Amino acid sequence: MRAPYEDLPSEPEEIFARILDWRRRGPDLIRLYHQLRVVAPIWQSPVARLGKPWVITRHADASALVRNAALVKDERFLGLSGIGNEGAFIGVMRRMFAFQPPPRHTRMRGLVNRAFTPSSIEKLRPRVQALVDELIDSIQDRGEMDIVADFAFRVPVTVICEMLGAPVEDVPRIRDLAGTFARRADEGEELTPEMDRLGDHAAENFSAYIMELVAERRANPRDDLLSRLLAVQHEADDLTDEDIVATTILLFQAGHDTTANLIAKATLALLGHPDEMAKLRAHPELIENATEELLRYDTSVQLTTKFAAEEIPFHDRVIAEGDPVTFIWAAINRDPERYEDPDRLDLSRENIDHYSFGMGAHYCLGARLARLEIQHAIGTLVRRLPGLRLETDCPEYRPQLHLHGLARLPVSW
Repeated sequence: MRAPYEDLPSEPEEIFARILDWRRRGPDLIRLYHQLRVVAPIWQSPVARLGKPWVITRHADASALVRNAALVKDERFLGLSGIGNEGAFIGVMRRMFAFQPPPRHTRMRGLVNRAFTPSSIEKLRPRVQALVDELIDSIQDRGEMDIVADFAFRVPVTVICEMLGAPVEDVPRIRDLAGTFARRADEGEELTPEMDRLGDHAAENFSAYIMELVAERRANPRDDLLSRLLAVQHEADDLTDEDIVATTILLFQAGHDTTANLIAKATLALLGHPDEMAKLRAHPELIENATEELLRYDTSVQLTTKFAAEEIPFHDRVIAEGDPVTFIWAAINRDPERYEDPDRLDLSRENIDHYSFGMGAHYCLGARLARLEIQHAIGTLVRRLPGLRLETDCPEYRPQLHLHGLARLPVSW
């Protein structure tokens, strides 16, 4: 089929190379996804450092594959951006339950999931609303802010700190460590010796910080998630302090970075669609559906990779045992075969069925919490700052592709 964009490359290898390179993709990420979907709907990438993955960009293909038990996620993922020196970073990542096979993954996820049940998350609603109001109260008279640093980041990082039992005053330290850790984990970029070194340094310091919290909670347990993980240690001989550290780092990363990106991106999307923002302001009861549409429209987790545990028939091809399969969620969420006018933000859209939180055994553990935080952050922002306007023509993005997000977003009112 003819490529839809004449100003973009038409060969899938070059399209994919530009998607992976933050210096070259610029503001064209969504258009590159559309281009790749059209010219290579069934395609195995030749990129050796990523394991030559099958690249999924169509909603129907994702729906057929993502629930397939023959596709698994394990520590092979850690090699996609280069294993490096097998240092502190890789050591922490290997212990995260996200990269553990069943039954250990299932058991660890079950332990952590106790803090993310529907009733547990719903109890956080008053606290999240109070926090959002406090943040807006603190900046309202200024008439301007950076949505990323002053608002989107501070909501989820404060909540996850309180859930885990980390002092909120430690947020600057956590932010710096978490930022470097996430950059090292991104498969979009080739691993350099410098990034390898920075990743190990961040992992060492992050681990040391969590170990301090572990020692303090072991001496003085509280009603927080870290204390509950330590209590489980008495019943699980194989749950080491290092496992708890890795799990806590995973929860810090997943608990703030993704949601901060989503809140900032949702704000940008609404500012680019003033009619939809006005609709939400006039009809605040739309906030739940609006959140799902904003998640579909511009997700944070752009892609994830699983591996074939056995041969999987795929159209007229076969995904071989051991092959990686990369789901590009942001492309899948904009598939015109599934969504009418997919590049239009429509807060009243029905049957959204997006994949922004993944699917299957690795469905995002914090999806309920993220939804709640987005609902309160965006709903309150629209209601309390009716004159909100963008103060840049070129929003600046961070280099990461996996956890895609804005570096800053200046606004005024």
